[in-house]
Amino acid sequence: MGSKKLKAIAVRGANKVNCADEAKFKEALKELYSEMQKSPVLYPDFSKLGTPMVVERASELGILPSKNWSATGVFVPVESIGGETQEKYYTVMRKGCYHCPVRCGQTRLVKSGPYAGFITEGPEFETTYSFGSATGINYMPAIIAADRLCDEFGLDTISAGVVIAFAMELYEQGVLSKEELDGLDLRFGNHEAMIKLLRKIAYREGIGDLLAEGTKRASETIGRGAEKYAIHIKGSELPGYDVRGAKAHGLGYATSFTGGDHGRGYAIQEIFDTPVPYSVDRLTIEGKGKLCKWNQDVRTAVCDCMPFCAFPFDMAIAEVATTLLPKLYESLTGYSLTAQEVEKVGERVNNVARAFNVREGFSRVDDTFPKRIMTEPIPGGASKGQLISAEDLNTMLDEYYEARGWDKKTGVPSREKLEELELTYIADDLAKLKKL
Repeated sequence: MGSKKLKAIAVRGANKVNCADEAKFKEALKELYSEMQKSPVLYPDFSKLGTPMVVERASELGILPSKNWSATGVFVPVESIGGETQEKYYTVMRKGCYHCPVRCGQTRLVKSGPYAGFITEGPEFETTYSFGSATGINYMPAIIAADRLCDEFGLDTISAGVVIAFAMELYEQGVLSKEELDGLDLRFGNHEAMIKLLRKIAYREGIGDLLAEGTKRASETIGRGAEKYAIHIKGSELPGYDVRGAKAHGLGYATSFTGGDHGRGYAIQEIFDTPVPYSVDRLTIEGKGKLCKWNQDVRTAVCDCMPFCAFPFDMAIAEVATTLLPKLYESLTGYSLTAQEVEKVGERVNNVARAFNVREGFSRVDDTFPKRIMTEPIPGGASKGQLISAEDLNTMLDEYYEARGWDKKTGVPSREKLEELELTYIADDLAKLKKL
């Protein structure tokens, strides 16, 4: 949309939304709220702290990535930037999405110091990671300021923070000089330099012009071994879970059609100990291919296509999501769906997206990790010593592709699978392009 100079799409309506069976809809909604209220996590913790509570959880598991993923489990600034600290010292107002009983949104204000006056809705967990632990910064006011600036500049906080962390490590490793960084002393933990560089990226000034391209393109342009420190998958900077200590979560990153994306195949079983569809050991690779497919398909159908907020799904209703949410869907639209049909919706979407990527030149070789994840063990904490070797990744990919009905050598969906999903036209298109 940006390339087309499109600033916004405005939609306005004055009529009531038609409902196939309003009584059944209200009944299903009541059942949904009841399931949400049973959660020991959603209330009171999540509703009070919002996503920053995951700072504590990720730290407990030893998977909060720090200093560009080089100091996970070693630099653990929970007391400075965790959810409890944010709530105690910076929250001035809570808010929520329309009609949501959880109201997890937090408005936080810096009241004193060099960033006094900065106010933002957040920062969410991912922003706390990208401008906090990832950059070696344990000063919460700077993270709040960076979050607000990204909102005003129109920058993604994960990508912006991770590319700055990348530049910080290049500086500390001697790959980039102070002169090349426009005189910035870009050490891990230097929040003043971080804020200055963030502005440079937004306005594409000096070194900011290169870093605005993201870690993948920037590392390729810089050379000199910079690729070793680029934390991305398919050009997308990685979110705040060090997947060396959560293997199914990592496989979700590697196979996601949008690159390193925690919204695709989030492994609730590993992050929150959710026993749905079954409990797993987060540190093993066995069975993670099949589990990743389930996570991707169900989350796509329930959270993306219904749509439904991922947070209650993760923390409260995963066990009943494919049976309860179809009740809402049917009472609203008049169309019925079984639990199996719900999963099939997600499977269709993921196959269409995969076929799109295949058409654009992606294959199995792109379902991979940054070199650091596969060669450098986590240095400290509860996941110390963990990594995902190339061999481990290949084992999980084989299982994943088999579960999906994709070719193991290329990762291309088979004609048989596409026809099963009533996607014959896509199979024909791939065949014409000699991709199938």
